[in-house]
Amino acid sequence: MKVIHRSETMLVLEDRPWLLGICLIGMALAFVFGGMAMIGEGRALGGAFFAAFGGGVPILIAALMVRRVRLTLDRSTGLLTRTMRSVRGFSAESHALDRLTKASVSVNYDSDGNTYRTELHLADPDETVPFTSYYTSGRRPEAMAEAVNHWLTTPR
Repeated sequence: MKVIHRSETMLVLEDRPWLLGICLIGMALAFVFGGMAMIGEGRALGGAFFAAFGGGVPILIAALMVRRVRLTLDRSTGLLTRTMRSVRGFSAESHALDRLTKASVSVNYDSDGNTYRTELHLADPDETVPFTSYYTSGRRPEAMAEAVNHWLTTPR
């Protein structure tokens, strides 16, 4: 998550989960190479099964979970636009910028520790729009909420 553009008229935030994508691809390759090693040792059926399912599951998870999210706040058009792109396609949703009242950080409490995500609060009607669909550790969600709130209070 990072701010990729900031001006008086526009704020653009983006989340590209590179680390998750790279880890899932690495996991898939490890299973495929393990399956190939098993095939090389003469265990063809077990190796093929290991490579196909062990390599296929991380790729399936990557296709379902990894997506680039971009949030654009544009005073010139008066729109708040959230776009999501993944291997499954592209989607976008827009809201009137004057509906945006603030950004906050939502906390998910778990026995393994707390995770966070940035959420946008809209008025008329009241609605909460998450920046990402998942929660993450670290301070990036708080930094994104602060960037949005600072931009909203900056005079035009």
